[in-house]
Order: sequence, then structure tokens, then C-alpha cells
Amino acid sequence: MENTVEIYQEEKELRGKRLAAYAESIQEKVQKDSEQIIKILVEERYRQKKTQQEMADITGVRASNIARFEKASRVPTVLMLEKYANALEKHIGPMSRFSTS
Repeated sequence: MENTVEIYQEEKELRGKRLAAYAESIQEKVQKDSEQIIKILVEERYRQKKTQQEMADITGVRASNIARFEKASRVPTVLMLEKYANALEKHIGPMSRFSTS
């Protein structure tokens, strides 16, 4: 019986490690994908010759938060991505693509 408990504990620990590694790989992919989307959106903002302040006025988000968003140092919320994209008359769609509205 004691051996069974030890085996269970070892398997539980291994499952935890695998789950943590899997979660980390997902987080890395999401970060990379969001950086890519933000880069595309910022390039579009430049193309449209809109300033961060104009984006702030359109989205209702403070200019300092727009600047932080554009740095892409953290994964943004879907709401923030949509607000930013909509301000550019774009739409975030499936598979990290956006199109004109």
C-alpha cells in the first residue's frame, strides 16, 4: 500500500511538471502571436498617420496605455485588441487575422 502511495505521488508530480511546461509553451505562443498582431496594427496606425493621442481619443483609452499596448510587453486583452483595431477600422478575426470593416 505504501508503495502505491509513493507511485501515485511521483506520477502526480510528473503530471504537474508536464502541465506547467505545457502552460508555459502556450503562454509563449500567445505572447508571440499578440506581438505579431500588435506590430501589424501599429504599422497600420502609422500608415493611417494617426497619433497615439488620436487613438486614445477614439478608443477611450489613455494615451499612456496606448503606448504601453504598442510596446507589446504583455499579452493584451481581447477587448483592448478590438478597441485598437476598430479605431483603425479593422476587425480582429479568427486565426489572428484582421480585415477591413
